[in-house]
Amino acid sequence: MRRAVVLAILVAVTISTSVKWGSAQSGTRAGDLLAVLPDGGVVAVIDFQKFAGSSLWAAVNAQEKLKSAIDKAQSEMADLGVKLSDVHTVAFVFPTAGMNNPTIAITGSFDQNDLLARLRASTKVKLTSEKYKDFDIYKVRSIAEADPSKDASRNNPASTSVAGKKDETAFVFYNVSTVVTGSVEAVRGSIDVKTGAKPSITQNGKLTDALAQNPAAAIRFVVALTPAMTSGLQSSELPIPDFSSISLIFGTIDVASGIDLNATLRSDTAEHAKSVAERLNGLLGMARGFLGAMSDPKMTTIGEALKAVNIVSADANVRITGSLPMDLLNSLFSSSGKKGR
Repeated sequence: MRRAVVLAILVAVTISTSVKWGSAQSGTRAGDLLAVLPDGGVVAVIDFQKFAGSSLWAAVNAQEKLKSAIDKAQSEMADLGVKLSDVHTVAFVFPTAGMNNPTIAITGSFDQNDLLARLRASTKVKLTSEKYKDFDIYKVRSIAEADPSKDASRNNPASTSVAGKKDETAFVFYNVSTVVTGSVEAVRGSIDVKTGAKPSITQNGKLTDALAQNPAAAIRFVVALTPAMTSGLQSSELPIPDFSSISLIFGTIDVASGIDLNATLRSDTAEHAKSVAERLNGLLGMARGFLGAMSDPKMTTIGEALKAVNIVSADANVRITGSLPMDLLNSLFSSSGKKGR
């Protein structure tokens, strides 16, 4: 499933990198994206342009290992005549049932014919299509390199079908400015939203109100916690707080001068929020002391970063803020590079 998610995001980015962005779209882009996404339990909106123009992105690209991975992705995209630097805003929703099978949406100005022609001509993927409610769903499957010693499908034709479904990613063009991608099931769900058969995420006021807290942030996210999620946390061996009273986690991550986190954990009562904040502060203090006593420069740098984390309760909310400035980030990258040599 992880491979399918990665492939879905890669196709989403690949499609979105063929766009040319106009200023007239900037005010409505996020709303347009959310309007074609189904309701779910986890939603995020990412403004990639804020990353591409930030000092954080420059620092990431200065790291040999990270730059190699980025260059590889851009090289693969170049086969389709697109660039990573053209990506703008991406929104995605995970269903309430769990962190699998996301639906991903991008807006832009697409040259649909050129993109499809390049996909058909590619020797790395196979493009097929199907019709669903008058919409053309295009399906992309990676073509594995022939290797007789590893290709089980030679003796088991059924395995070819199974492998193909696992690696298959779908997408649909709604118009020249909107595309949705994910699994075939996820794309069909978006079409159901488009045709009015299912509600969109915009009709979930609890999630959209939380997303609207800071519309200018590079990343905005909301997680509607379920009993399954909180019980999973409680089964951990770590002495963490009782999160059963937390129903919603939302916040932002900005990258203007490093990494700035602003998150809110919404509890059912002020008393429970205070208890959660106290336990989290206890864990934070332990982590600061443990990392600060280590001789590893990377760990001590993380310990320094934790000094900027602040956790307080206010009414039924637990607010967590923290900042990792560029000097600490560069120090962290530098220590990681030295350790890897």
